[in-house]
Amino acid sequence: MADVKDILGMGRSGPAAADDKGTEKPAKPVKEKLKRPEGMSREAFALLRGTGHPIVASQFVSSIKKNDVLKKPKPSTKGIVTYQYKPFKNQARTDGLELSHWVKCHKGANGIIREPDDSEYPYAKYNKKVQLFKYNDEEYKNLIQPESGNWSREETDYLYDLCELFDLRWHVIWDRYQFAAPSGVSAPARSLEDLKERYYGVARRLLVSRQGREAPVANNTLVKNPFNKQVEQDRKRALEALLARTPQQITEDHAVLAEARAIEEKRKAEANAARRAAAVTVAAAAPTPAAAAPPRTTSPTQPGRPPSQPGAAMPGVMAAPGSLAAAGVGAGPMSQPRSLSPGPSLAGELRQPLDFDTAAPPGVPSLFDADVKPYKPKPGAYLRGAHTQSMAAQQAATMAGGSRAFKAVEATLTDLNCPAALLGPRMMTRATSGAWLALRADVIALHEMRRNLANRLNADERAVKRPEKRRRP
Repeated sequence: MADVKDILGMGRSGPAAADDKGTEKPAKPVKEKLKRPEGMSREAFALLRGTGHPIVASQFVSSIKKNDVLKKPKPSTKGIVTYQYKPFKNQARTDGLELSHWVKCHKGANGIIREPDDSEYPYAKYNKKVQLFKYNDEEYKNLIQPESGNWSREETDYLYDLCELFDLRWHVIWDRYQFAAPSGVSAPARSLEDLKERYYGVARRLLVSRQGREAPVANNTLVKNPFNKQVEQDRKRALEALLARTPQQITEDHAVLAEARAIEEKRKAEANAARRAAAVTVAAAAPTPAAAAPPRTTSPTQPGRPPSQPGAAMPGVMAAPGSLAAAGVGAGPMSQPRSLSPGPSLAGELRQPLDFDTAAPPGVPSLFDADVKPYKPKPGAYLRGAHTQSMAAQQAATMAGGSRAFKAVEATLTDLNCPAALLGPRMMTRATSGAWLALRADVIALHEMRRNLANRLNADERAVKRPEKRRRP
């Protein structure tokens, strides 16, 4: 049985002990005792035993071995490392100073010491120099001397020497600037701005003259942003005044800035409100369909014509053969013709091409939708001709009756003896596309009105012919 448990990986159990009543008790599991690995101190192993984590112990057992601890490191192929006190020269120095320091070398098996391959001083690469535009005698005579003012050649050379010595650190240059004229005449006192103006002015003239003209070096900092002495002095005075403020003045300045910020936000709000009001005014002043053109000649309510009588037929609509007058119906509830229910009116009054402008007002889109209203599409590129044709197809799709009913509209457009009335104008400008869509909308609305009117007249005729139901007494 124990062999089977070993095969299955089950722990062995000792013989079961019997109690006073004769029942066998299960044997207690035997705890496996962890052996301290070699190479591990007793204190470290004591800390490890309390955790009860065998994985950590197995990692230590597998990684710490006696041979690994006692094994000596492999010697390097370069040899044994040794340090030698060697002299060196700094290539960044021009005075030829020679110093000594400890250098890491390698000693081979034959006892020969090999120095590092790089003989250059490693810190010499950090010796960076600024670019100075130096001049020769001819350039100074032809370019610099005519605009020197109270600057002499000796003082300019002295300034350039300090600029090269201190790498254009202007505060150090101004602090070390002590020029003494060789003729005994005292030189004028130079401020920091005077020194900058002299150097950058000379450098700018040299840079432009060596290129022949200013265009090739237009992006250079000396040419693009020339030094301005007056601006620099004003900036420093403003900075001094700013740093010399008292706490009370700082508080007052903060209050003024907060008030100015509030005023600016109020002005922005007023400007936005005025802009929105102007947009509303422009939209209200835009020509409406009712005021854009005179009323239709076929409208029964045209100004200048007497209003149609209740029993009169509308122009352009033939009376039904079985009208109420021919029915011979006497007085009664059905003796008078029933008033027609209000049908759908035209989408808009007739609009002329002059009502559409090629140049759209500011803020008004340049395209129209199926209802001939300004249409603002999604961002992207649009062809006005293709967009107008799609809007015309959408007008035809919304017409009641489908394609069969739209054939009557096409016949009406063909009767106009104008190819553009059916196919569209050759040049789809904003004015022509709007006028074409408006024409199609008016013709479609006219056919819809005639169709609805005929349906209502037929419904009235059928109601007259239907016998009235008798009511019970």
